[in-house]
Amino acid sequence: MKDYKKEIEIARLISRELSGNASPDELQELQNWLDEAPGNKTIYNTLKSQSQWGNRKKILAEYDQKNEWEKLESQIDKQIDKHRYFKRSLFRYAAAAVVILMITGTWFYLERQKIPVEQTAELQINDIVPGGNKAILTLADGSKIVLDSAKTGTLATQGGSEIIKQDDGKLIYANSSPYEGSQVRMNTIETPRGGEYFVELPDGSKAWLNAASSIKFPAEFTKKERRVEISGEVYFEVEKNNVPFIVEVVNKTEVKVLGTHFNVNAYADEYTMRTTLIEGSVLVGQVTLKPGQQSELDSEGVIRVKEVNTSLYTAWKDGRFIFKDTPLEDIMRNMSRWYDFEVFYADSSLKGLCFTGNIPRETSVEEIFILLGKTKRIQFQITNKTITIMKEP
Repeated sequence: MKDYKKEIEIARLISRELSGNASPDELQELQNWLDEAPGNKTIYNTLKSQSQWGNRKKILAEYDQKNEWEKLESQIDKQIDKHRYFKRSLFRYAAAAVVILMITGTWFYLERQKIPVEQTAELQINDIVPGGNKAILTLADGSKIVLDSAKTGTLATQGGSEIIKQDDGKLIYANSSPYEGSQVRMNTIETPRGGEYFVELPDGSKAWLNAASSIKFPAEFTKKERRVEISGEVYFEVEKNNVPFIVEVVNKTEVKVLGTHFNVNAYADEYTMRTTLIEGSVLVGQVTLKPGQQSELDSEGVIRVKEVNTSLYTAWKDGRFIFKDTPLEDIMRNMSRWYDFEVFYADSSLKGLCFTGNIPRETSVEEIFILLGKTKRIQFQITNKTITIMKEP
């Protein structure tokens, strides 16, 4: 129990420092701990940034801290026997659970409300929830509409297009004919981290936006071309007609089609831009793709084509994460956009571990990591919206 006692002491020091009662010697001891490992500083910074710490200090001030620490030790001894993965995290990585319960004041608050301590870990984990239909529409005049909270029905009119939010939350641009005027009215739809959205464009083409993505398009297409600009990840089902449909990817390249189904992944933090073709034909740069093929455009402008299982790259549109022998770093980068969390690797070698799975996107973060933990290769600690991934001891 030597390590356990040390973590209790560190939690006490952080509590005193945050409440302004730490002595110079205690501050130095805390600084020594912060210098021991990057993960210690991550935990500390996360806690110190809590917006309601001022209110929690009042709760702390009303308690006999010595007696409460003794009570906490007794309660945690019971908890770590009950949840083995919690015990490993407590001993292994700076007693993050102890820090969460004590330093934020949650323990004292829950004790006063007589809520069992077993629920506190769940309360923290529930800060990270699956994404949903969230997006902002920016009209040609710069005005913005929050789509997830907007009422159903007609939201606006742009030239000859009526913008309608349906009962199921989908956005439709109802347009009777191609635009023949000189004024182009550009609209933009942006999803945040933890958001996704569907829009039917003025020509009837469909676009699904993944988290942290955007699409910019004219409210009325011309007779010469149908041009849109995207960032992030968008799945298209293009309405077939003789007017070329062009997807311009921010700072990358163009994808040209007449009528087809395809997915474009062009996030700024990805190593390559991937275009995956499901149906029809597309031209990426000077390369033509066939169904079942994927192009990868790297930072040097080189395009490589390969045969792929397209479902691995389009499952997000149908509400699933599917990965096959996929590196953990890629999995986490994908999931972090949907659940809106940050990832810290205690050991960088963990990024290359490969996993296979098929998981609904509404699955809780805790369930996902428990499943990953069953592989006996990693363990994890959730602190607010930061997930620390560690080696299994």
